[in-house]
Amino acid sequence: MGHEESRTAVLAALVANIVIAVGKLVAGLLTGSGAMLAEAVHSMADSVNQAFLLIGIRLSHTRPDEEHPYGYGKEAFFWSFVAALFIFVAGATFSYFEGIRTLLEGEFHERESIELIVAFVVLGLAFLFEGTVLIIATRTLRRGARARGWSFWMFVRESPELTTKMVFWEDSAATLGLVVAALGLGLTELTSSEAWDGAASIVIGLILTAVALMVGLQARSLLLGAAAHRDVRDALRSRILSFDEVEVIVRLLTMQLGARSILVTAELQIVDGLTTTAIEELLERIDEAIREAVPDVSDSFFELRQHPLDTSVGRRVFESPDR
Repeated sequence: MGHEESRTAVLAALVANIVIAVGKLVAGLLTGSGAMLAEAVHSMADSVNQAFLLIGIRLSHTRPDEEHPYGYGKEAFFWSFVAALFIFVAGATFSYFEGIRTLLEGEFHERESIELIVAFVVLGLAFLFEGTVLIIATRTLRRGARARGWSFWMFVRESPELTTKMVFWEDSAATLGLVVAALGLGLTELTSSEAWDGAASIVIGLILTAVALMVGLQARSLLLGAAAHRDVRDALRSRILSFDEVEVIVRLLTMQLGARSILVTAELQIVDGLTTTAIEELLERIDEAIREAVPDVSDSFFELRQHPLDTSVGRRVFESPDR
């Protein structure tokens, strides 16, 4: 899944959320519905989040420099974490506030037919817009899953592609929130009780809290230096051990530097008697095999030992051509 695909998904979400936020705000002010106002703030928060994600995409492709020799790939993780915090602070908190306020006031708001028509039309159009963006994000994730040979849900759970996953979860929450808001407003009118509308606001807050926690925890793990996925580590181990000259992998460490950037360090015990030239050739072949198995490897460091207690007899630093 490339940089442009992620950017397209985020831009589509940004445009949709700006339009939707305005419509929800108008409908919320007309009807006095706490759930509608909560949804309006939700869409505003999502719009700000798309801006955060675009910043992350742009900064994550900054070239490595002396201060950051492994690049800026984790910028995308950081801005996804900021977006997750903003979902909770600006979206979920306001939803809880509106829900509790509505429940405490308890006074039923008389709404004219035209106000209800506007509200439900806005909800319907918002569902259409959010559904379209959700389809775009889902297709982007499916392509990423196919490229890795993973199932869709495994990719959603395990992939470091936080930017597109954020769009997916935001719009999943948005479409579900719209259904909840519509049910809350509809039941309020049928029962003449604002309790339903207040409860809908609180449910929307719970949905947003769940999304914020899920994305935030994934971003935290990656920012703290999470290893590459187990399948990636297994692929690296298998390729390295496929060489007859490699007897044992003493240690293999990986770190996810960015959505499509992995650091690999390994200590290998190799057979006795290899010349310096043979060792250099072996490292060249290992590098080539690793790049073939895991194209996301951007940097690799190998320490070679010919006996368990010997000092290193060969060291190789590999950097991908685009670094």
